[in-house]
Amino acid sequence: MTNNNPTIFIVDDEPLLSEMLTDYLKEQHPGFNIQSFPTGEACLQSLDEQPDAVVLDYHLNSKEKDAANGIDILKEIKKRNKAIPVIILSSQESYGTAAQTIMYGAVHYVIKSQDAFEEIFKLIKANV
Repeated sequence: MTNNNPTIFIVDDEPLLSEMLTDYLKEQHPGFNIQSFPTGEACLQSLDEQPDAVVLDYHLNSKEKDAANGIDILKEIKKRNKAIPVIILSSQESYGTAAQTIMYGAVHYVIKSQDAFEEIFKLIKANV
C-alpha cells in the first residue's frame, strides 16, 4: 500500500453489509477513509473524489427497481477512470458472471462468504 490513508468506496444496497465491511476494514487499517453508497449512481456522483479502490456489489437493484446493476456501474467507472481498482462482491457463484466482470475491468470477483471481508482487505492492500 503506497497511500497510508486510502479512500475506499463501498457500493452495496444492503446497509448492514456495508457497515460490517466498513468496520472490518477500519479494524484492519484504521487509516482507511471509507465511504458507503446505497446505489451505483450515488457512487458515480462522487467518483471525482478519485477513490483508491471501489468494492462494488454485483446485484444492486434489490431496493430501487431502476437502479443500475454492478456491471453497468463497473463499465461506467472504467470509462471515467481505468486506473481505479474495482472489486466485485457477489452472492452468485457463477463462473460466467465472474469472467464477465473481469472482462469489463474488475480486478477480482469475491463471493459473499465467511472469508469475503479478509479477501477484500488483501485485494485492497495489493491494489492501493
